[in-house]
Amino acid sequence: MAGGFMISSADETNGGHNAAYNDSHRLFMQTMLSHRVLTEEQAEVLYTKICHLVQCERSEFAEFISDINAQINDIDLSLRRSRDERDGSPLVGLVNTKEDEVAQIATKYTASEIAYFRQMLELIVMADDEKNAVGSMAALRLGQSMKPPMSQKDTQTLIDRLVEDGWICLTPDGSSYTVDTRGILELQNYLREQYGDVIQECAVCMGVITMGERCELQSCNVRIHRHCADTYFRGGQMSCPTCETGWSRANTYGLGLPL
Repeated sequence: MAGGFMISSADETNGGHNAAYNDSHRLFMQTMLSHRVLTEEQAEVLYTKICHLVQCERSEFAEFISDINAQINDIDLSLRRSRDERDGSPLVGLVNTKEDEVAQIATKYTASEIAYFRQMLELIVMADDEKNAVGSMAALRLGQSMKPPMSQKDTQTLIDRLVEDGWICLTPDGSSYTVDTRGILELQNYLREQYGDVIQECAVCMGVITMGERCELQSCNVRIHRHCADTYFRGGQMSCPTCETGWSRANTYGLGLPL
């Protein structure tokens, strides 16, 4: 298996000196290579089951993740902990760390499909009124403008694959597509490098933000993930952390938040 080969290579690179790296780490990585993103709850349950299976002592989950990252860094992979922008649930994702992260989906997509995905990302990021979404019909028309053109059927099939693989998702009203959890986890460096002038960062966690809450003052660029706002404004004064304008939790940013 490709996943097993990569992990074995990492072990050999370190000369087998990391005794802490064992079958529990390898089995966890094989699962992550398949799923790519799990909720932290799912990941911890998986870790506990694996420890029982291989009969090894369970360490702290953060330490376990750190041990894996020490091994897979040389093969341009990393386990990142984050949160779902939509509901704030903690996540663990396996991401590529090479400079051009979009190119890493080439293992499953053709060059023309990757070119389409790049253009779709641009439409999402550059959308008017900070919607951070592209309409479903516009996404279909984009296929026809590619060189060579894609049929409507092939375009929809590709879009469905991108959704299934976690790169994009439908907005709650079903009218548009926005960047999904895996896309945010894996492509945050790419998005910053390509769209640094327009891509927004959460004022609380400093992560890339495509949906959340915004300052009521139009000239203020403060944007905050909803789950970060839940923590930031808990029991405190409801005002923008930068301009001190009164903060309305109903003043949303992007089209991806649950209705």
